[in-house]
Amino acid sequence: MYYKKRAKTRDVSDTSRQKFVLIIFMILFVVIVARLFYLQIIERHIYLSKAKAQHEFSHGLQPKRGEIFLTGENNIKYPIAMNKAYLLLYAIPVSIKDASSTSQILSEILNVDRDTIFQRLSKENDIYEPIKSKLTDEEIQKVKDLNIEGLDFIKEIYRFYPDSELGSQLTGFVGYNNKDEIVGNYGLEGYWENELRGKGTTLKGEKDAYGNFITIGDLEIQDVEDGSDLYLTIDQSIQHFSCRAIKDGVKEFSAVSGSVVVVNPKNGDILAMCNYPGFDPNNYAKSDPKNYVNDIIFTPYEPGSVFKAITIAMGLDLELINPETTYTDTGEVKVDGYTIKNSDGKSNGVQTMIEVLNKSLNTGSSFVANLVGRERFANYVKNFGFGSNTGIELNTELPGNIANLDKKGKVFLTTASFGQGFTATPIQLAMAYSSLANGGYLYKPRIVKKIVYSDGTQEEIPTLMKKKVISENTSKKITAMLVSVVESGHSKSVKMDHYYVAGKTGTAQVAQGGVYLKNRAIHTFTGYGPSRDPRFVIVVKYDSPKREWAESTSARTFKKISEFIVDYYKLTPER
Repeated sequence: MYYKKRAKTRDVSDTSRQKFVLIIFMILFVVIVARLFYLQIIERHIYLSKAKAQHEFSHGLQPKRGEIFLTGENNIKYPIAMNKAYLLLYAIPVSIKDASSTSQILSEILNVDRDTIFQRLSKENDIYEPIKSKLTDEEIQKVKDLNIEGLDFIKEIYRFYPDSELGSQLTGFVGYNNKDEIVGNYGLEGYWENELRGKGTTLKGEKDAYGNFITIGDLEIQDVEDGSDLYLTIDQSIQHFSCRAIKDGVKEFSAVSGSVVVVNPKNGDILAMCNYPGFDPNNYAKSDPKNYVNDIIFTPYEPGSVFKAITIAMGLDLELINPETTYTDTGEVKVDGYTIKNSDGKSNGVQTMIEVLNKSLNTGSSFVANLVGRERFANYVKNFGFGSNTGIELNTELPGNIANLDKKGKVFLTTASFGQGFTATPIQLAMAYSSLANGGYLYKPRIVKKIVYSDGTQEEIPTLMKKKVISENTSKKITAMLVSVVESGHSKSVKMDHYYVAGKTGTAQVAQGGVYLKNRAIHTFTGYGPSRDPRFVIVVKYDSPKREWAESTSARTFKKISEFIVDYYKLTPER
């Protein structure tokens, strides 16, 4: 009985165990099914991505960046921003037999820290380590002569600027943004970034368990759209001569900086644009960032007496004066509690409007401005393009500040009449003087004349005439008066033997913190020629030269560039 009782107990216990095990298996089965459901259904896309990452590769393909060209003689294109191939030395560490000695040898040849090289060559199972970019021909040959297994070269394409710092603010440069992408900065590179960079794509394919490309697998690739080439209105010969002239001038006159811009007044084409000091866009990181900006479009200043020609043109256009209109110069004007004097401190008595420009009389320009009136004066200033961007297709243009012209105090009108109390840029002056020269038309400055797309199609960029500012009759009169300034007035140093040129000097004080600084001035000469059929307008500006008047600085550089242009164009002499 005892035995049977024990057996029955054991039977019950075995049955319980079986049920328990069955329940456990059922639970595990449910868990596994649930897990599989979760992995295969809910998170299917995640694990597909991981699988693809193990068995597929992708590589971004960069397009060729568009290049930038000037036009030289006989329409020969001249690159100022181009793509250049360099070799990069890389190592395959798994193939390097003696990392220590190889590091020492490469360090001596490449002038790269030995420990840095050794750290890269010592990485186990590594198949790629860059050693140095942009190798010189000498470095390449010395490495090749070593004949060391595990060293090789790969071609890299870099942006190259053949003219270095010559016109560097015009081109700008390419660098990396915070996403490690190559982008254009400043100048043409920045403004035309979308056209120049093109469109990249991604190369996709399959790889094996060891990460090697499967050559018989599917390869997906789309065409890369290369960047577009830009052809500029800049003339290579005028550009190079002007840039050298402004550089020489800065050194000769001990100026802080200098700028020059040359414009074709007939259509607004920019023929030359240069600042000094510049920077080397091939090594921009080693340059002072303040030299990146283009002062011709970015740095407004009080233009001074070059603006008197604009003031006189207003009076002529409104028929309030003519060249022979007179006023009495007492040497000063008292307005709103201020005393405004002529720059030479002299009283000249009865003077004509021609003499106002010839002698650069502040009292004379004030006389005309008061005849014009504050509201009409401000409207003319705006119509000539001051106080707003010209629209030139370069990065970082600023409009200047003409806010004082809307103030009711007469002193603001008086000082504005001779170019102080408001700010303008050299490009604004160049376009305003172009309207004086061309019959009264204000053009948008054009610097890119043609875009050539990667498929070979071309787009011509048209010239754009914004508005008629003054009458043709006014243009002829102000031109004759500005010729008189050069022939008989303050700008005799500009006079040319065989041509008549029109122009005006300006020596303006520099305002800072609401006061004008002593012993610092900006010298400007703005002019055009030949007077009967103007082919060029030139603005030359020097910041703080060690000379007293613009007649002895910017005017001399203007003449040098003018003489070059008339010879270069082979113009028929006027006299």
